[in-house]
Amino acid sequence: MNRRQLLTSTTGVVAASLMPAALPAMEATKTVWGIAELWQWLYERQATSGHDSADCLQAHLDHGINHVLWALGRSTLDYHSSLATSTRYDGDTRPETQVIGDSFRHECSLRAALVFAAEHDMVIYGRLGMNRHYGDALGGGLRSRYIAEHPEWMERQRGGQVDGTKVSFAIPEYRAERIAILLEVARIGAHGLCLDFCRQPPIARYHPQLLDPWMKAGRQDPRGMAVGSPEFLAWAQHRCDFVNLFMGDLRAGLRKVEQESGRPVPVLVRIPEATFDLNLMEGLDLRTWLKEGWIDEIALDPLWIWDFDYPDTAKPYVELARAHGMKIHGGANTVPGKGVKANARAFLERIARNYDEGVDGIALFQTDTALLDPALQGLLGPLFPSLADPASVAETLAAARRSQPAMNESERHFGLDNHSLLPQLGRAPRLSLDTI
Repeated sequence: MNRRQLLTSTTGVVAASLMPAALPAMEATKTVWGIAELWQWLYERQATSGHDSADCLQAHLDHGINHVLWALGRSTLDYHSSLATSTRYDGDTRPETQVIGDSFRHECSLRAALVFAAEHDMVIYGRLGMNRHYGDALGGGLRSRYIAEHPEWMERQRGGQVDGTKVSFAIPEYRAERIAILLEVARIGAHGLCLDFCRQPPIARYHPQLLDPWMKAGRQDPRGMAVGSPEFLAWAQHRCDFVNLFMGDLRAGLRKVEQESGRPVPVLVRIPEATFDLNLMEGLDLRTWLKEGWIDEIALDPLWIWDFDYPDTAKPYVELARAHGMKIHGGANTVPGKGVKANARAFLERIARNYDEGVDGIALFQTDTALLDPALQGLLGPLFPSLADPASVAETLAAARRSQPAMNESERHFGLDNHSLLPQLGRAPRLSLDTI
């Protein structure tokens, strides 16, 4: 069992299959981001070399990837922080996590990564899971002590039950805790920040500090509203306003860091590729973030968890990004979810579709495992060095289509976020939008 396997169930299903992409015309080189967690790298290897950050990044360089979204942690942190509100991950009750704690104690994963990056001309963005706090399982080893001390901050589900995996952004102290981590990382020297909202939406729910002011204003109880109605979208906007407070305050803090350091600190947000309305209901107000200038880049993630007909296209996001002069990256996973079979053609189909729709690059989730697992490394490793070239992707995809004219159900879903729940492939039932 790894950290991802501990996640509480957020169910979903694919409503459409991967769409074949038209062969793109010759385009400029794209940016290929690896998304790497040293936590998972160490879990898979069950060994520490004493220079694990360098090992992981060298594996990326060996496969032509020199841009990496580098994990900072989620609730506990994967680097050495001096903040009183932060807890470093030092392992949990599972013996196989001891190697992770040993590595994290020995060396600051972030600082070591930045040293390696400076020596090898790499770009490192610090990536923080924005609202994933697990629970008290495994001795509470995955939850920070600061969060564990404040159970009253935990979000509420629509029926009133406590959501022990999330903290409400209506809590000022929580917004401050997340901002402090990100500003510390910026001061340490990360080349940019990645705010990862894909672990795990919805980011905002029904905490009393969200619900009470709404009700006191004489508005309709959102727990009885039809999801997706204009009234519910107004409630969703109200929830997002508290996440927006965080975004605005973070940008203000970063401006001070930028003035101190004399260098820019770009902010990339990683969000589910869905629709703007569904994102809003998940707590993500992308339009406002762009309008206010709080972010600099977008990375999309094909995370399909709701009983919703996902459009499976980046086009609306590309159009919005272009309107604001912003870079946008498509997303693909390099690790199969339950019931999914790794397949090179399906992987290339997703990347080619994104390139055909005009993205500036592709963000590959969980490259840590793809570069270690022999089967995945053998399948995807030869593809990685040429993924920045759309013409090469198109040529390789054309060959893959010839050699494999058809894909079965388990193959064609490869490339989706591995937390996408696909009942037809053995995953749990879809999460009803009525619970959002």
